[in-house]
Formats: sequence, C-alpha cells, structure tokens
Amino acid sequence: MVDNLNKRFLINEILVDFDSLSVQVGGSKRSIEVKHAELLRLLIINKGQVVTREVILNTVWPGTIVSDNSVSQLVVQLRKLLGDNPSDPKIIKTVPRLGYQCIAQIEKAPTLLEQIEEISRGRGVQFALIGFTVGLLVSVFTKFAVELWQSKTQQSYLSATRITSSPGAEVFIRFSPDGKYLAYSYLAEGADQFDLAVYDLETKITHTIKSSGYSEESASWSSDGNWLIYSRSDPFSCEVRALNIKGPVETWRLARDNLLDSCNSAQDSAPWLEYQAGHFITKAWDKHGAYLQSVHISIDDELMRVIGKKPLPFRDITHYQVKHQSLLYQSKEQGIYFSELNNLKQTENMTTRVSKQAYSAISQGRALGTVVVAKQNIELWESHDKQTLYSGFGTISELDVNAVASVSAHTEGVAEVNFYQLEINESVVSAQKQLTSPARMDLIATLSQDGASFIYASVGAENRNAQQFELWHKHAFMPTSSLLGTLPLGEVPALLLLSPSGDYLAVMSKSNKVFLVSAFTKEVKKIIDNFAQIANLHWSKDGKVLNYQAKLSQMQSWQRWQFNLSQGRSEQYMQSVVERELVLAERNLSFTDYQAQVRDYLVNKLDSQFDVEQLRVSLSLYQPAVYRDGVYFVLKRGHQLILYRYLTHESKLELIQPIGLHLYSGISELQVLSSYDGTKVIFNRINNYESDIVLLQY
Repeated sequence: MVDNLNKRFLINEILVDFDSLSVQVGGSKRSIEVKHAELLRLLIINKGQVVTREVILNTVWPGTIVSDNSVSQLVVQLRKLLGDNPSDPKIIKTVPRLGYQCIAQIEKAPTLLEQIEEISRGRGVQFALIGFTVGLLVSVFTKFAVELWQSKTQQSYLSATRITSSPGAEVFIRFSPDGKYLAYSYLAEGADQFDLAVYDLETKITHTIKSSGYSEESASWSSDGNWLIYSRSDPFSCEVRALNIKGPVETWRLARDNLLDSCNSAQDSAPWLEYQAGHFITKAWDKHGAYLQSVHISIDDELMRVIGKKPLPFRDITHYQVKHQSLLYQSKEQGIYFSELNNLKQTENMTTRVSKQAYSAISQGRALGTVVVAKQNIELWESHDKQTLYSGFGTISELDVNAVASVSAHTEGVAEVNFYQLEINESVVSAQKQLTSPARMDLIATLSQDGASFIYASVGAENRNAQQFELWHKHAFMPTSSLLGTLPLGEVPALLLLSPSGDYLAVMSKSNKVFLVSAFTKEVKKIIDNFAQIANLHWSKDGKVLNYQAKLSQMQSWQRWQFNLSQGRSEQYMQSVVERELVLAERNLSFTDYQAQVRDYLVNKLDSQFDVEQLRVSLSLYQPAVYRDGVYFVLKRGHQLILYRYLTHESKLELIQPIGLHLYSGISELQVLSSYDGTKVIFNRINNYESDIVLLQY
C-alpha cells in the first residue's frame, strides 16, 4: 500500500502530481482528468493486488449506473496517457476475467532541495547550485530561442478547452455564424436518442434546446443566425425542422418550430448549409448513393418552407462545408475538393482537387483558400504548406472552424467496434457471443466456408497520423485469438480472403496491393504491387493459385493474372485459359459491381416489404453476406439494427433478431459474414462510442 497519495509520485519514470492533476511522460507534461486520476489512485493504493471491475465502477462512478465498457474505455485512455502498452505492460496489467493490477515501481518524487542534497553527497552543494543555475539559464535561453523560432515560422499558439466530459457521444457540432454559440447533439445517460444542445461560448453554459424522445441531430444555422435547422427522427419517421431562435438562448427551447422537409430514418442526418440568401446545400440519397442538392427556401410570417430542390453534380459525398461562397467537400475514396458556388451551372469548370487522400474530418480555415483536415491530428493547409495544429486523443471525427471568433471545435474520442457470432439451426437462434476484445476497433474480417476459422483486422498502433492494422485468427475450437501478423504502417485492408485449406490469407489493401500471410510462419509478404487497380481476387479450388484482374494504369484495359504459390510470382493468363464462372456466393467485395449486384437483388426481391430507400441506405451501411441458400442483411430503423435473411429457393424473408444500435455514422465499414451453409453468422457493430468536444482558440 502506498502512503501520502496527495503528494507527487514517480511511477516508473513518470512523474504524477495528483494535486495539479498532471503527469510528466518523457519530459512532456500532460493534464490528467479526474476519473483517470481516481482510477490511477485506486490501482496505486492496491499495488500488486487485483482491482476488480466492480470495485472500479463503485469507486469511479459511485451511485451511477454505467456500462461495463466504461471501465474498459477508462483503462484504455489511462494507458494511452501514460504510454503503457497493453501487449507489454509496465504499469497496468490486465488480469483476464478478474480486473486490473498495478505492476509499476512506485516511489515518492524528490523535491528540488532533496535533489540538491543528493548531489551534495557527491561533489558538494556548491556544484549542485552552480549546475542548477546554469541549467536555469539554459532553460530560459532555450525557451526564448524556441519562441523566436516559432514566431519566425508563424506557428499559432492554440489554447485547448474541453467543454464536454460526459459518458457517451457529443457530436454533430456547428458554430453559429458569429461564433457565439456551438450547436451539438448528445446522448443522455441511458438514452438511445440524441438531444439537441447549444453551448454559449461567452457564459460557458450549455443549454438543452430539444429533448423530445426523438433523436435530434445535425443542427445548422441560417446565415443571419435566426434559425436552427435540424433533423428529428425515430425508427419509423424522420423530419427536417426549422426552429426560430431570435430571442435569448435561454428561451430557444420554447421557440416556434415548424416542419421543413421529410427525410428517411435509415439515412444519415445531414446539415443544411446556406450559401446565399434562401439557398441551402444539403445531402440526399438515391439508388446510386449520396449526392449534394441545392434547396430553395422562403420565409413568410416567420415560417420556413421549401420552394424547390435541385441535384448538384457532387456524388459519393462523406463531408461537406459551405463558407466564403465556396464548397469544400470530400468524396468517398477520392479525396477533397473545392468548388465555387457563384455559378452552380459551371461547377465542373470551377472545381479544384485539394487532396487525393480522404480524412475523418475537414473544414475551411479562417483565411480564404485554407483547409483544416484531421485524423488523429489537426493540420492546417495553406497553399503548399502544412502545419500540425493539435494532436488529439483518439480519432477526430468532426471539425468546424469559425473565422469571426477565431475558434474551432472538434470531436475526439474512441470507438469500440467488435464482432459477434450467432448460431442458427432451423428455427433456433443462439444468444449473441462476443468474439473480439471490447477495447479494440475490429473492422474487416473473413470466415472460412465451414465457419471454423475466423480472421479479422484490428486497428493497432497509431503512428505519424497513420493507422497500423493487426491480423488475428480465432478458431472455433480455440478459446482465444492468435496474432497472425501486422500490415505495414498506413496500409488499410479492404478485403481478407482465406485460402480453401486455411493455410494462407490474402489481404488486399485500399492502395491496390496484395499481401500474403502464412498461417505457419506468420510472415506478412507483399506479393502484388505496381497496379493502378485490382479486382476479382479469388483463390483457385485447390488453394494453390490466387487469381485476379489488374490494370497497369486507369486508362488501360483489364488483364488476367494469377499468383502461383509454388513459384512465388505472378504471371498473366494465356488467352486460351477460360476461368470458371463464379456464382454470387463464391464472389467477394473485390469483384466488379459485386455490391451493386447484391443490393439490386435484394431490392428487387423485397421492394414490396420494405421502403426501398431505407433498404438501400441500410445495405450501404452493412455489407450483406451471401451464402448457399440466401442472403443475410441488416436493416437500420432509426438507430435500431435488425438482422434478416432472405431464403432464395423459398422466396421467404425471415427476421432473425435485433442486434444492437447504430448511433453515429462516423464508421461505415460494417459487415455480415456467414458460413457457406448459413448456420454460423458473424457481424460487427459499434459497441460503444465515447467522444468529447474540444475548443481551440487561435
């Protein structure tokens, strides 16, 4: 047991100060939140003993009902703050099925006088004081030099303030035009619908504007600041509403509210952004996906109504923002673009590509023509210069910059995306079984035909603003997963493909490379590269050859190739070779138009039983699993996810069971997997999403 915990301590080489709520890791001083400090204090007090999850819940959240995942998240966050690796822990050790244990060396941190006294035992206090004085002068000079260098390189000082710290997600952030208010949505404790709130930047007070039992999301402002436009939805309906907010912020919850437009509860909510008086840009969906549209609105007798809509030539949109009479948008897998809005008829000639890479959040900067982008870090792009402004905790999912107030807001946090399994035999469905760690984000997976081998890609370390993916293997007869290997930094898997024998795993990345992983040597080897595009990747029936099609450049035609495992190299098909036509159940996401074929098949079969647009949106969120006798798919109703299957030969639709909630669209790489006979089904879902809002003052 450790005494005097209100003083400063050394945990291994880390200086912890509970009085000032700070830690010093590797010379870098970091703030520590109260709950993290309470957890750390609890572990230190019980050093060498196992602290159960129940004890942590009762100590950190006394008298409050929170999920067990909150403990996992708190431990993950504390480990990251202290730089502790869960795979090779030096501070916090996980004791499976029991709890956590502090294994660090704990000792009282010496004061400055104690350090001097220690030195005096060697060479004398005179030398210690001289060294201290010289060190102080060097520190002052170094600080002056750094500040001078920063001023010459025009690096801005940013003041970061976290304005939310509640369990759950705070998302859909948007500044008012004058920068006085920040609108956002939040999940109240125990709720499964978002409430609408406004944060007053002057008084630093949060006001709940809407708490109706519906889900209020994606609030945005009219350019004069007199209206809030937001979506309101439940599992069966969706509306876009306009709220008149001309009075004080305290009275906005009582302000007049009118129906502006209808929407689909399965679709992501989207902001309405005014680019000129009475003209807004928002996102809409059709059978081909998401696109932007211009909406003309009139205001009569303090009532907003839609006059007309016009589709715009911007498709596959993930993010968009309107400022300075220009549109900044990101197209899925295509990058970021600027487009002038002065003349929408000439948009194709007035569009400039800013980046080929996609980001998790984008915004226009304070100055005209500047762009702010984010993943783990926030970067400012100005002409050809890039400057890192802020390093976040976890992933930054949203970003908004207000030039008037010289302030930005972003959401940062972590998500748990985990895989679950169901056994389905005739009419009997087993309970959901969690397959992967609740402290991880597991996105892409594959399942062997017999359902015995399950391999998945999990987000591992983050380095240099890039993710690194680990490949894990879980066999039905083994209690735990084993690590197969790690992909090179920055390589994001798009497809995992297990050979028929299970001896090899092919991994196709989003950069059009293919890696081969041996189950025996656990070696990750790049085998296919230097192609502009790869498609139709599949194993031969004997598992000795990996077939695929490739283009040397986007302008060239497709060529047929095969990688022979025995020869260890690729070669082109001979023209005389005729490849066996694969049925839909034998194909995968790499096949050209595979997703469209599955989607169109289900839409044609189920258009009389579901709203077609709701079905299309759900199928774009979750990739269905085609198996021997039918298709498993997920339908999204509001925030509820429901697993169905369609039996091909019987032309029969079956509801399997609800599988959870999908509260936030920041992660879309979700999928359903099935064994070939359909008796084993695996799916992933966002198990928990924790985010906070941080303000940066420039």
